[in-house]
Amino acid sequence: MSSKEEILSILEAFASTERMGSFFLDNATADFLFIRPSGNPLDAKGFKNMWSSGDLVLESAEITKVHKFELLGSNAAICVFTLGSKFTYKGTQNDDLPTVTSIFKKIDEKWKVAWMQRSSGQSDMTLWNE
Repeated sequence: MSSKEEILSILEAFASTERMGSFFLDNATADFLFIRPSGNPLDAKGFKNMWSSGDLVLESAEITKVHKFELLGSNAAICVFTLGSKFTYKGTQNDDLPTVTSIFKKIDEKWKVAWMQRSSGQSDMTLWNE
């Protein structure tokens, strides 16, 4: 499997209603950060705790479109994608289409997520010239 195929497979596993909350515990670097739309960071454990609080319930998630993928050498890559997700937060239904930027590092021959930043709002897919 190529590096790109491996990384896209990791992202598909991330976009899973069963695994999203705990995903980064096994698939992220030790210094991983997830930057929320508010600008506030979470580490892998904080991300898991956010999903296990009961306030946030994921109904569906999918990688809608990969906009950019680039290997930045043999041990680093960047991927920008749109994530379609439906979830309930404190009883309020959300149907989001954020753009997500992710940075991957290859550690001990395994790709790991080192950084992920999620936009707020609805991505306008027509603005992506591809």
